[in-house]
Amino acid sequence: MQLNPNAGVATATPHLRKSLMLAGCALLMAAGAAHAEDTKDWQVDSAVLYYKESAGRVQAIEPVINVKHDFGDEHILGLKFTYDSLTGGSPTGGVVATSSQTTVSPSGKSYTTVKPGDIPLDSNFKDQRFALDGSWSQPLGNDFKVALGTGFSHERDFTAATANAGLSKDFLQHNLTVNLGVSGEYDRINPVGGIPGALTNAAFNLRSGNESRNGVGGQLGFTMVMSRNWLLRANFNYDRSSGYQTDPYKIVSVVSSNGTVAGSLYESRPDQRARKSVYVESRVGLRNDDALSISYRRMQDDWGIHSDTAEVKYHYAIDDRTYVEPHIRWYQQTAADFYSVMLHSGAAVPTYVSADSRLGAFSAPTVGIKVGRTDEDGNELSVRLDYYQQTGKNVEKGPGILAPYDLYPGMKAVMLQVGWRFGL
Repeated sequence: MQLNPNAGVATATPHLRKSLMLAGCALLMAAGAAHAEDTKDWQVDSAVLYYKESAGRVQAIEPVINVKHDFGDEHILGLKFTYDSLTGGSPTGGVVATSSQTTVSPSGKSYTTVKPGDIPLDSNFKDQRFALDGSWSQPLGNDFKVALGTGFSHERDFTAATANAGLSKDFLQHNLTVNLGVSGEYDRINPVGGIPGALTNAAFNLRSGNESRNGVGGQLGFTMVMSRNWLLRANFNYDRSSGYQTDPYKIVSVVSSNGTVAGSLYESRPDQRARKSVYVESRVGLRNDDALSISYRRMQDDWGIHSDTAEVKYHYAIDDRTYVEPHIRWYQQTAADFYSVMLHSGAAVPTYVSADSRLGAFSAPTVGIKVGRTDEDGNELSVRLDYYQQTGKNVEKGPGILAPYDLYPGMKAVMLQVGWRFGL
């Protein structure tokens, strides 16, 4: 499943102080919404996201409710509830074939027949996720601010608990804010039917037990008012995880020299992963409350993946209450060192191998537009529509009878989000 097309790429935007928002000329929110924050103790951001992949693949519905309450003097409590409902066909990692293929569900109780030339999908894919996050922030002495957070999420086969803490300090008469943050995560992986043995024959579907994974991370960054209408942000992130990193539902096809699919093995990934990234964003306020945001992110990990993300947003104020915000994002990445679309019969089986397209080399542009309007009380209704397209890079031809087939068909997706921000 690939609910977020740029998973691991998009960087969350931290909360900016009122003075910085004014210097940035509203930028990502309408002036009415900023006014609501000045006059309401409770702020509610609610949204419903509909996500649909092409070719009968995953679709999702995700409602989110984010509530903040200011107890005064910037003592702020935040609560966020997220629910995901996922259905559709999830790629198994198997390669296309010239004849029909039958895939077995992880439980071993159902089967899916795939037509010749089609990417094998688990059409029985279905899941639900519940997530609850909480945060608390407040000033701490002169020009310092502390933020604490925790989160818990649960789905049918995965449970995660997170904690984070951050400290920021203002300099240069609040024109420069330097922040330092740390985070930790514990995951419990309990797949349907159990954990399969790495590189074992998928036809036997031998599974048992569960696994866990731990992660820690840190961030160092700054936000600076460069001029009255120019805001600059930059941060450096590093995180490391250890434990079970393999996707228990993904397989790798074994293909003979003539292109016949001879079988499949469960994938295998390293049990350690470290990632580091640099993110830079520039926001410029223009005339008539318009604003331009340009950002770039570079990420690399020790699996061999290097990615680049560039995004441009333009906030166009139609009038005092209505705005339009077109945006475009470009993402590309290299493949993991152990990524392979297939294994060849008779060749030595490597220690680590995965045919998961999310670990392959690809490029993926996203284009979209957001429209928002505030009412006389400062409440905002918004609608956002995005189109995403993923295309494989550095592709190889299949052997023998597989040569005419596209082994890297890519993916397209549409995202529609409706949001309602209001104060109480």
